[in-house]
Amino acid sequence: MMQLAVVGAAGLVGQSVLELLAQRQFPAERVFAVDGPEHEASTVSYGNLELDIRQLDEFGFENVALAIFVAGDSVAREYVPQARAAGVTVIDFSSAFRLDAEVPLVVPSINGDQLQDLEAGALVAVPNCTVTPLAMALRPLLPLQPKRLTVATYQSVSGSGQKALEELAEQTTALFSQRESENTVFEKRIAFNVLPQIGALDEDGMAEEERSIVLELRRLLQQAQLPIEATAVRVPVFFGHAWAVSLEVAADIDLVQVKNRLVAAGLQCVTADQHGGHITPMEATGNDGVWISRLRKTGNTIQFWLAADNVRVGAALNCVLVAEAMYKAGVFE
Repeated sequence: MMQLAVVGAAGLVGQSVLELLAQRQFPAERVFAVDGPEHEASTVSYGNLELDIRQLDEFGFENVALAIFVAGDSVAREYVPQARAAGVTVIDFSSAFRLDAEVPLVVPSINGDQLQDLEAGALVAVPNCTVTPLAMALRPLLPLQPKRLTVATYQSVSGSGQKALEELAEQTTALFSQRESENTVFEKRIAFNVLPQIGALDEDGMAEEERSIVLELRRLLQQAQLPIEATAVRVPVFFGHAWAVSLEVAADIDLVQVKNRLVAAGLQCVTADQHGGHITPMEATGNDGVWISRLRKTGNTIQFWLAADNVRVGAALNCVLVAEAMYKAGVFE
């Protein structure tokens, strides 16, 4: 059996990765929890165990066969090359390598075949948590010949990490107590508000998150020329993302066929007589479903509402599924 490390183990995604590795009984002889100096002397849960957090700058990557990085761009750029130099296979959940033509960007249910011929020491990038569930919903519809995608995302604060959760909770409490509150994570108050910009704007006025959606979707779905209009919005919800999706296609639309395609691909399709006719981010949180509701059409445009747990499904589960697929492909032998 192999040994692996989770780098960024103390973060929301890192904790979820450890939870899923234990729940799904990933065949690891030993799991190391690794993070930065701010988490020194801390522990994280792994099944029934509490793991001591190892310091990243002191960790010996030669002790593991696989490292799952969920620690952000700067950590990935510095330490992924070090891990690979030690012969470690790396799965990276950051934007550092997602658009690198030499690095496969993988969601196993979409393009898992890219994992078949990898060797030890390989690097695999995992998409943005906003991209993965959306791509999973769009992949079964590609035979309908997409012409244009318009999507608005409604993203919970957990996408910005633990401090964002604390800021929303503090601001909410402060407002009810008629106290002043501060903005530290977000530029403007997030409690009882929506923020229509996630990340810095480029010269075209596109926000960083929107550009990530456009570029990663095109690469993942192999739709390089597909026009994509994305608007990313941060909403005062703790966990769970949602998407309002409009997909214009060239083929005639049969909604029964569309639903059958989605269900066959493993998505959860909710009809008007189920769950009140729609699934909210709250209901999508804490499970592994990618939920589609409000499915309808206008002319040659398919429209639907999508919801999923951004931390669990959008990020952590895909990392673990990639690890499982690599294990089955014999990458670690």
